[in-house]
Formats: sequence, structure tokens, C-alpha cells
Amino acid sequence: MRYNVTSKDVQPLVATGLVPLVLERGSIAAACKVLNEAIRAVGDDRVLHPNRIHALLSDDVARSVNKATIELVTEAIDHLRDGGWSPWNGDFTLQLAELSERAAPLFSNEGNGLSEVADMLGVPQAVLRVAMMAVAGVDGEKLLKSPNPERRSGPDWTYQDVAVSRCLDALRRRPTGNIGLVLPTGAGKTRTALRIILEILARSNQPRARVIWITHRKTLRTQAYRELHKLLESGSDARLPSNAADLAARIHFAMVSEVERLLQAEVPALVIVDEAHHAAALSYQPLFEAHHDFPLLLLTATPNRTDKLPIGIDEIAFTITYRELADRSAIIVPHFEPIPVPDFDWSESSLADLADRLANETADRFTKTLVLVTRIDQVRAFYEAFATRIEAEPDHPLKSDDIGYIHGAGNSHGLENEDFLARFADKPRALLVSAQMLLEGFDDPAIDAVVITYQTESVIKLMQAAGRCVRYAPGKREAYVLQADNPQLAYRFDQRWLYQEIDDFLRPDLQDQDYADRRDLLACASALLDIHHVAISDRAAILEQLAGAPVGASPRLLFYGLPYFGDRDRFDDKAPWGVFVETAENSETFRSIFNGFSELGAELSDPTEYLAVVGPRVGLSHEAASSCLGRRLTDVLTAAYFAREELYGIGGAVQESRPFVRHGPTTWLKYVVFHHRPHVPAALTEFLADCHNRLALEADYLARQSELALAMKIPLPLGGAEGALLEPEKARSLLSWLDGMQEAMRGVEPSRQLIEYASLTAGAVPPPLPLTYLSRLERLVPESGRRNYLLALDAPAGHKEIFQ
Repeated sequence: MRYNVTSKDVQPLVATGLVPLVLERGSIAAACKVLNEAIRAVGDDRVLHPNRIHALLSDDVARSVNKATIELVTEAIDHLRDGGWSPWNGDFTLQLAELSERAAPLFSNEGNGLSEVADMLGVPQAVLRVAMMAVAGVDGEKLLKSPNPERRSGPDWTYQDVAVSRCLDALRRRPTGNIGLVLPTGAGKTRTALRIILEILARSNQPRARVIWITHRKTLRTQAYRELHKLLESGSDARLPSNAADLAARIHFAMVSEVERLLQAEVPALVIVDEAHHAAALSYQPLFEAHHDFPLLLLTATPNRTDKLPIGIDEIAFTITYRELADRSAIIVPHFEPIPVPDFDWSESSLADLADRLANETADRFTKTLVLVTRIDQVRAFYEAFATRIEAEPDHPLKSDDIGYIHGAGNSHGLENEDFLARFADKPRALLVSAQMLLEGFDDPAIDAVVITYQTESVIKLMQAAGRCVRYAPGKREAYVLQADNPQLAYRFDQRWLYQEIDDFLRPDLQDQDYADRRDLLACASALLDIHHVAISDRAAILEQLAGAPVGASPRLLFYGLPYFGDRDRFDDKAPWGVFVETAENSETFRSIFNGFSELGAELSDPTEYLAVVGPRVGLSHEAASSCLGRRLTDVLTAAYFAREELYGIGGAVQESRPFVRHGPTTWLKYVVFHHRPHVPAALTEFLADCHNRLALEADYLARQSELALAMKIPLPLGGAEGALLEPEKARSLLSWLDGMQEAMRGVEPSRQLIEYASLTAGAVPPPLPLTYLSRLERLVPESGRRNYLLALDAPAGHKEIFQ
């Protein structure tokens, strides 16, 4: 027999027994220890697990416990009471009052519900509900049944909307291009991609168009399929097309081995490549070898391969850093801590030390722990060492059923691996040992600690491993990564991924700047030159180079540090910088030189010899090497040398005034990338607000901004409007026609205006507009009509006279 945890058979035991004990002891684990001592005292050899107490205090209407659990808790509480224990003998009333006082502002000021406030305070929901009922006189049943589903202080997922918009824009501009979407683990990469797919299908003029989702693992294919159904089942997402469920049937989830056959059968509207950092493998080549007349969207959290092979991305439409996600409360940046396993030798003593460390941590800080190893024999070795260690500590919150292992050939419970992982995910407290098979496609947001027991130079694998513990989950406040000290790992959490750009050995500070047009580009660049105290003598040449870049390009500024010996606290206010302008013309040469110097370890304090040898091989002539370009490259590489000294602890006095933060970016190099992000002016957005074709017009504006001069709209018979965007010649023709019509109608009596208007339109040459628009142009003839139904855009050069 099972009891729902919110039933009247369970709640008295919760309110008068478990809640006071948890408050008194400070945690569920400590309360469970007291209960088990009481059970043993009456001669019962059964054990009560903390997982069961978690369930009883969850107030989750979907959870239940068996009769044996209720009997055990009742037996233990009765024994405690027989021995004189009573919550009223202690500080229970004061604790309830304190908890209620802390919670009250979070209810009233923030608009949260019970579950949200319990998460914020880090207490079980039932504990908070009892406190509010007892002290504040709040209706506990109402709190239980009507929590606010929207947590105001919860994650801000709006960056996904930006990602969708930018990917759609990139796919529109590159209808057969390879577009990259780089979202770190935990950021919702799969859901974002599915929203893009549904929008692509909704906009397609081919009613039977399909999208192919390609992956290399069956688990990833299953995960994507399930995420699609979760997205559709939410039912209230206004951002999805109205017919999203029908469109979803046109998404084909396939393995990479099926690519060639599928592409021979049809031309898809879009192909998604999941975990696209694998796309350099031969199995993906059918997607890239022949010219394709469909776009690719490549999804990855880690675009840079260890072997540095390109994965085929033409343009990264959107990327975001872990730090930005943390600022939005979408993920938790973990604490990076070393683990005491000397040389990772897996000796008996090393294994015992690690088991001891994790036994202590899982009893205290760590709730759900994932231990990653490299070989199956290591999986079993650590699982057995940890199990033995836990058995020696009867009061440990983890019991044998709460620990397990999994690898490609099976798991500790003898279940199908998928069922085993589902069982693990259901546990509120547990430890799982796994080989690296769980680095992709495994999603349990409750994991708050990852232990990496191997050395690797692959930042990708380390980031994937660390990413297992960063996902948002209600009530989760801390996350931990245990591994050998690795500055690249911490650096990656604060910086976006470079892809086929400059080498990151020297950990440059990466920044991105959006610009709408050339004027905006120059304004942004000028502000950056001011902030970095760039010499006035250099600024005109820098801005001139940027002004020569075509609109739509992505110029880059590499700010390189110059020696600074001032006050460390005034570094940002005083330190001078130089700038190298990377453009399409010099990019290949610059990157080859900088990346080659980085690959050599940036060990040359005088890089002139390096430039003399390497420069001619990559397009830098001897004449150019001695020119201003060569001198600036020498300065860049000199700063790179000092960056190496700073990062790896071998610097001298030149470093003392610089505010370097361990594991952070260098203070010698900043790499700023400008992205052309044309935006729809607020005036146009407001003008088109009542147009049924607003989204299509905004997309057209972004695509042809420089070609358009006038926006117009025509009111519809049943309300709303239909809009159009006109090129200069059409705009001029329409305005001339309206001027003539207004002049001809001036002075006509109202009783004759309809007749006169009909006569004039029959004899005049109409503007070049659709017939449906011509039939309703009388609304635009008066001045009020022009104000309401016409909007002048920034006229293209040479057409300013249109609106004068």
C-alpha cells in the first residue's frame, strides 16, 4: 500500500513530527540519523533512507511513499516522544517565527508561490508551509494548491529568443550556408534548435517540406525527440507557430549513417547537425562534399576540436558564455577544486583517499554526484571502493541503493541503461560512477558535483564533464567540479568559444560588439579606443580601416597591452593599449602569425626573427614586415610573450602593476569582434503593429534596409491593416500621385467628392502598386491619412529629395 505525501494520513506525521525534527537538527540528513538511532533502539533492524524523508517533506502531489516508510517514521517519532522529546520543549516556536519572518517579504514583494520561496530559503516545502500556517495564519491548503508557476527570481531564458532570431536571420541571408549555434551545456541548445525548426517549417512555402535532425548517438536522438514533445506539451508558448504539433510531424530524427540515403530521397528545408564538433569525421562528409541547396544548422557547446580540424561552420549566428548564463540564473558556475589523487595512478591508496573525500562530501555539500573515469575496470574499482567506505558508516545519508555505476556494457542494477539513468534521476540524493559515455546527451539537472578522475588536454571533454552539474534546478544553489588544477577550464566558463579564430593558449579576453550600420560601427570603435587609451596619433588610421570595411562584415580589433608601471588600482583608468585591426584582407596572414607564435609557446621575447622566417610563408613580404604593419605585428607578439609570462607565473616587474586574476583572461590581450546586427527601428515596429504581415515585413526590412524608402499600410475591412515596403521609385510615384489627387480634390464639395475621386482615378496613371491597394488609396489622400498610413524610412543615398 502507498500513501500520497499530501494525504490526510501523512500530513499530521509531517507537521508534528518530521518538520520539528528537521528544524531542530538543521537538515534532513541529521534528522534521518536521529530517526534511525530511535529505530535501532527499539530493536528494529530496518533503515530509513533520507530519500524517503525528502519525499515526505516535498508537498509534491505526484509523490507517494509506501506503508513501511510511514510505519518506520511513526515508530521512530513515538520512541522519541516516549523518551521525552517534544518540539515545544525546545526552540521550535522561535524557529518557526524566524522562518516565517524571512519568508514573508518573498511572498508579498516578489509575487512568488510556496515552492519558489522554499527554494530560495533552501528548506523543504512542507517545513515552510507549516511555518506559515502556524505563525502567519496563512491558509496552508491554499499555499499548497496554488503556487505561482512563474518564479520572478528564476532563470531569464530570453537569450533563447535572441538565438532563434539571429539563427533565422543567418539562415535567411545564407539559404545554403552552414550556420553555427553555440550554446553551452545547460543553456537549452536542443529546445532552441527545435523552435528554429518549427519557425522554418511554418514560413516555408512548401507544405510538405521536412527537416532532418542528424546525430551520432541513439541517446542523443531520443533526447531530441523527447525535448520536442516536452516543448509541444507545454501548450502555452505563444512563441511557437499555432500549428506547431502538425509541423513537428515533419521533423525526421536520424543517425549520421542515414545521411546519404536521406539526402538522395529528398531536399530538406533544413538539416540540423547535433553535437556538431563531431562533424569533421568522415561519416559526416556526405553533408559537405557536394554543393547542397539546403542550409545546415550546426549545434554544439564546444566548437573547437582538439585536433583543430574545422567542422564546417560558415558563420556562428549566436553564442553566449557560461558567465552570461549565470548572470541570468540559467546555470550555476561551479567551484573548481583539486582532488587528492597523486598522478591519477589509481593505486589502492589513491582510490581510498578519493573514496574518503567523497564519502565526506556526499554527507555534507554534495547532493547528487557524478564520478567520471576512463575505463570500465576503473568504473568497478571506484564503485566498490566507495560502497565499502559507505558500508563502514551506517549513518551516512547514502545507502547501497543510492550508489551505482554505468558503462556501455551495463550497470550496477542490471537494468537497461536508459531505465537505470531514469531511476538515478528520480533520486534526490545519490552517487553515480560512469565512463565518459555520459558526456553527451545525459541530462539530470539535480547533479551538483562532478568528479573528473583523469588527466586530459581536451578542454572540450573537460567542459562537457563540468557541464553535467551546471544546469538550473529549483533549490540548487551551488555546484562543484573536482579535478586537477586546470585554468583553461575556469577560463572557458567566463569566455565564449573561439572558432577558427585566434588561438586561445594565451587566454585573451574575448568581447563581442553588435553594430547596426557603418556609423554605429565607428561610434562603437571610437568608444573602445577611448576606454583603452589608444594613442591619438593611431586613432584616425584605425577608424579609417574600419570605415573601409563593407557593411555586413565582422572586423576585429586586437587590443594588445603596453608596459604599465602605475598604480595597480588605476590600471583601467590609465593603462595604454595598442590596436591591430583585423579585416578580411589581412585576416589569414594575421591569424597564421599569431596562432603559430602561440603554438610555439610564445617564448620569444624578441619576435622579429620569428616574423622574418614565418612572415613570407603566410603572405607577409619583407617590405611589409618593415612597414607599419610589421611593426604593429611585432608589438602584438611582444604582448603575447608578456601574456605567457603572466599566465604561467614566470613574469618580472613588468607584471606587478597589472590586475591579473588567477584562472582569468590575460591582461595583455583583448579580442573584440564586431557583428553586423541590423535592427528594425522602433518607429517602424510601432507603425506595423496592427499589420497581419508584420513579421514578414520586418524580415524584409532587415534584408533590404538600404533599398527601401517608405512603409505604407492599408486598413482592412474588418480591422487591422496590411503593410508594404516601397523602394524609392515606387515611393516617389505614390507620393506624387497623392499630391496630385489632393490638389485636384481641394475645394470639391463633400457631396461631389466620391464622384470626383472616381473620375480622377479612372483617368490618372496609378502608382505601381497591387490593385487591391489602389482600390483603397482614398484613405491616404488627406494629411491625416499620410500621418496614419505612411512612414518615411531612412532614404537611400541619392534619394533624400523624396521626402523634402
